[in-house]
Amino acid sequence: MKKFLLIFLSLSFFSCMSSRLESNFSPVYVTNSAKFALLPPESMAGVVDKEQKLSARFGKFEFETDIYTLADSEQLSMIIMSEFGTTMASFFYDGESLDFDTGVFPKEFKAEYIIADFQFGMYDEAAVKAELAKIGIDFEVVQYCETDGTCFETRTLSQKGKVIEKITKNEESIHYENFLRGYSYTLTGVES
Repeated sequence: MKKFLLIFLSLSFFSCMSSRLESNFSPVYVTNSAKFALLPPESMAGVVDKEQKLSARFGKFEFETDIYTLADSEQLSMIIMSEFGTTMASFFYDGESLDFDTGVFPKEFKAEYIIADFQFGMYDEAAVKAELAKIGIDFEVVQYCETDGTCFETRTLSQKGKVIEKITKNEESIHYENFLRGYSYTLTGVES
């Protein structure tokens, strides 16, 4: 058993080393085999600088919290706060480095997955589509307006016709649903 554990740890160590040589960041698995390389902040479409309410569901677990997001062509940073306004986690990404600080999330949790979801929903459509195409993931963007004048954009990630993730957004909120991993969350702007 000890020998097996030693071999497993050695393989894990060297596979982590090789993925670190490819990129400064942990790989983001869109599927069990398709690895997405994070885009630089220059691919951000517009600017986000606001507090949002996060409502999330993973399996039967649900929770709500507040998030402050600042995203532009130079950075993506988020502060995740408790209902009392204390910081539960924060990260800063500038394309060169990623600083992730948390006392709440487990050590195995990778902030790269939050960044990837954000990029799928908010970064330039052409840049996201090109990077996903490299790993065999289709990316479709559809814009439409309701009869009341509310306009939406839906971004869908799929592979061989099977939907992996769907993101629907408008001026007030953005809803992520990952069908493969079984989670969803909504970010809604908070009035100041």
